[in-house]
Amino acid sequence: AEAPAGVDGAALASQFRARLVTVVRAAAGGVNEANGANGANGTNGGVQITTHTREAGPLRLPEDRVLAAPTVSRLIEASRGRVLVRSIEGEAAICEHIVVGAIAPDAADAYFARYPRSAVVTRAEKVDVALAAMRTEPVCLILSGGADPSPYLLDRVAASRGTTVLLAPGGTVATVRDIEGGFCSSPFSHEAKVERVGELMAEAIDDAMLASLLGE
Repeated sequence: AEAPAGVDGAALASQFRARLVTVVRAAAGGVNEANGANGANGTNGGVQITTHTREAGPLRLPEDRVLAAPTVSRLIEASRGRVLVRSIEGEAAICEHIVVGAIAPDAADAYFARYPRSAVVTRAEKVDVALAAMRTEPVCLILSGGADPSPYLLDRVAASRGTTVLLAPGGTVATVRDIEGGFCSSPFSHEAKVERVGELMAEAIDDAMLASLLGE
């Protein structure tokens, strides 16, 4: 169970007779000691998982794109976008890459296909580029500039039901700057992130850390 932001994790764990495990960003050139619910901030993008029994050293996990990925709801908030089409997965879907629309649509298929689970940002009036992006099924298509997009484009997206389309008021550069801060600051509350954490822990965990996590 993830403690709500701003809550004293130690007090909450005591209330529910739970074991406290803290996930914080590791410091550059070393490891931070976790403090309270939020821990300390570092600079290298990796994370450490620390049990509060102090029976084992912290488990260090590398920076990972899936764990850093924001949800569509974060992108909506950051871009101040209006939802034009909502996908089946909706605002809970995660985006691993920001991809700026290609200048020309000729080689766009291969360009967009290189980035799975992407958020594509392109001008609303660039229908040809947006359609090329749609062929690779991005998680989110952010149309910048605030102009109403072509109804044909919206019909194509609605038919696929795999992409959420947003209309952002700012230009492409401004929109990318607005949403890029959502990466590395999103919670782990997503099925894909939980699965990825499990994979990383399986690679890095040792017997001492496992015993500490289990309270043995």
